[in-house]
Amino acid sequence: MQIPIYTKEGTPTGDSLVIPEFLLAMEPHEHLIYMDVKRILAAARQGTHKTKTRGEVQGSKRKLYRQKGTGRARMGSIRNPIRRGGGTIHGPVPRDYSFKLNEKEKQLARLSAFVLHLKQQSIWVVRDLAYEVPRTRLFAQMLRSLGWQGTPLQVYTHGHQRNAYLAARNIPRVSITPANQWNTYALARARHLLWEETALRELLQKITV
Repeated sequence: MQIPIYTKEGTPTGDSLVIPEFLLAMEPHEHLIYMDVKRILAAARQGTHKTKTRGEVQGSKRKLYRQKGTGRARMGSIRNPIRRGGGTIHGPVPRDYSFKLNEKEKQLARLSAFVLHLKQQSIWVVRDLAYEVPRTRLFAQMLRSLGWQGTPLQVYTHGHQRNAYLAARNIPRVSITPANQWNTYALARARHLLWEETALRELLQKITV
């Protein structure tokens, strides 16, 4: 399989990047993709939710009235959970939602999500994204030339391309990060991937090795 390479203006260069056959023959591990996405989202949760128990709400601890002889149901303090302003029973408490996957599982999940894009032919490759000045108009013009329809797009650059980042940050549904920070969640939520040629070549070299 060959992926055509474009200029940063969105025009074809005539060159292409060859994808190793073993990647196309690979069967994506969709359950690991799910688990790694779940891990990333769980780690992003603050877990600071909290409600007060009957021991924490404001109010006297004395018994409201005597146990017997009133004709009413027995009642303890005003902090009783069934009363208005009382404590909460089994309410949420601060907790850590994160869990771990081993490194091989995370690598396979990322690779599986990448292979799904290969099979769907939803990857674009540009020669470079080294803009002399950060112009959103230039970046948007490139996306229009590539045929981008406004769906979620993940852009991966070789290292931190400051001008490319500044040019893309105001475009809705476009996320741009260095290639060494790729993760399964970003791959899974994107409908298309846009790779800088050097970044993708380095990735394929690491996978092959």
